[in-house]
Amino acid sequence: MSPVCLDSLPTEIFYLIFQYLNKEHVAYAFFGLNSNFTSKVRYFIGNELNLAKIEDEQIFRFCLNTILPSIGYHLRHLSIGSPHSLSTYLPYIQNFCPNLNVLNIHCQTQHDDIRRYAAYLIHSQLMFFILMYRNQIVGEEISMCLIDQHDDKINQAMPLSHSLILNLPSWNDLILLKRFSESSFLFDGLYMIECVATGHWLTDGKDDLCVMSKRLHRDSIFSIKHADVDQCSREYEVYNEGTQRRLTVLIPYEEEEERWSSSSILSTHRKESSRSCSSFTFEKLANDDIFYIRPCYSYAKRLQVYGKRIIVSRCDNENVTNHYFKLHRVS
Repeated sequence: MSPVCLDSLPTEIFYLIFQYLNKEHVAYAFFGLNSNFTSKVRYFIGNELNLAKIEDEQIFRFCLNTILPSIGYHLRHLSIGSPHSLSTYLPYIQNFCPNLNVLNIHCQTQHDDIRRYAAYLIHSQLMFFILMYRNQIVGEEISMCLIDQHDDKINQAMPLSHSLILNLPSWNDLILLKRFSESSFLFDGLYMIECVATGHWLTDGKDDLCVMSKRLHRDSIFSIKHADVDQCSREYEVYNEGTQRRLTVLIPYEEEEERWSSSSILSTHRKESSRSCSSFTFEKLANDDIFYIRPCYSYAKRLQVYGKRIIVSRCDNENVTNHYFKLHRVS
């Protein structure tokens, strides 16, 4: 009996075999052997490919460097993620996958801050944005808010697909996205910060941050700049321009929380420790630069004026004007 050439077997036999294998394994084993096999693999992969959870690094790199450049133009649905970070995929998707309808991402937040996914991928042409946690849709209001607040003039998002699905690895990522959706973008610069309730400036007082009557004074000028280099997290550090002291909040231990309402001073003088916070978000209230200022740790609420001092409030009442601050940009 003469030997049978593998290439002479009916195409139907190959497709039956392929159905028992993952697409990435079919691609690695058969793509590029000859034009006949390459054509079969292209047809079998079709317009949907899942690159998430590929454990073999050699197969993964083959899919990135060979398969995406060859078939990416025809893909409409692409899944990416574990165990690789977003930055690994972005250049390949940008260059080779221009017609995606759905980008499904299994987020790797031990490598990338979840806010980077939102900053990089939410764009003005996005039709659907879905957050998933344990195979359930969550945070629909958060996803809608993130789309609504997108500003092409500020964000450098990449329009990679019409629909975006983020599979979150933890509930904390959803909380972080909620904070991100509430915070507003600020340009780095020098600002004077006005208490709306009193019309006084925030200033670096003798002992703590406080308010003073409205007159130009160097201790009322603050430098506000992004805390992260890529400017994706919308977290900011605040310095007093005159003294060059960084504003910090002393963080109480949770068991002390109930005894900690009016003594948690926002300060430029107290020694920092592992229980302090120096990053803040600014949550815009109106079109005339009125903001809430919130310290960036888990159970912080917002700043408020307490007498003449500025403290961290645990008050949930968002209508109290003592929480409102207006930013006046100096330069």
